[in-house]
Amino acid sequence: MIGFVVNPQSANGKTGKIWPELKAELTRHFGDSFVAAVTEYPLHAVELTRKFLSEGVETIIAIGGDGTLNEVLNGFFHKNKMINPGALLGTISIGTSGDFIRTLGWPKDISAAIERIKKKNIRKIDIGRTEYRDGNNETEKRYFINIADFGLGGAVVDRVNRTTKIWGGKITFLWGIITTLFSYRNKEISFKLENGEWQTKKLNLFVAGNGRYFGGGLNPTPYAEIADGFLDVITVGDTGFFEVIKNLAKLRKGKHLDHPKVCSYRAKKIHAKSDETVLIDLDGEFVGCLPMKIEILPQLVNMLS
Repeated sequence: MIGFVVNPQSANGKTGKIWPELKAELTRHFGDSFVAAVTEYPLHAVELTRKFLSEGVETIIAIGGDGTLNEVLNGFFHKNKMINPGALLGTISIGTSGDFIRTLGWPKDISAAIERIKKKNIRKIDIGRTEYRDGNNETEKRYFINIADFGLGGAVVDRVNRTTKIWGGKITFLWGIITTLFSYRNKEISFKLENGEWQTKKLNLFVAGNGRYFGGGLNPTPYAEIADGFLDVITVGDTGFFEVIKNLAKLRKGKHLDHPKVCSYRAKKIHAKSDETVLIDLDGEFVGCLPMKIEILPQLVNMLS
């Protein structure tokens, strides 16, 4: 049995509009061998996924954007343990940006996604686990499949998710970056990788990538692999408005690593903290603030590929 978790609000409401047609298409391909549930509020996909898994559904497909996929991924876990380690995770990407599927080289095509589901090719992939401070100043734990970042990226995602995404991923995030940069001030952030020494730097952006893309096609970690047991890490130093804008094209192409204010690393564990308020983005969703712990969990989840 396949369970589809549908976010009707994704892609600025497009998913909800096409859901009746898509449901008919799924019925044509899968008959009565699937169940579907539609989300009604934030994090509802986590609850629906856990419910499906507890009822014996072994394949869960997220229909929506990267944020929907993130919620479904988190639904695979309860109290830091996988509900069913053999369960399969898949996605039909209809979100604003579809950044995770770019790493996999998949087109944003519903028919192709359905064919992948039917073939049931499985790839074990890494996922990230985080601990941070949520909006109520309480410790929260959450998993991610694509990218964790903080600094400018967290501020941009917070702004974008509070406004319309009608223009699609690339334009929406470009607008978010430009408008956020007008008032954004770089933060003094301390971080350490593995068991190394703490480093303190004024940073514009910190990215830990399991995947390669974020922000509607920007490519901060161009050499990241989703099954190598490592996070690719970049830091962007004390850059200003015009310097960021000047180098956006390089960032989109993954050609920014030679910039003198960009440092790159690989790590399995990361700690970060700041005396300032530093916003966090996980898979395109604003989730909270530093301090933060990040670690990679190698080849833990079975992904339909």
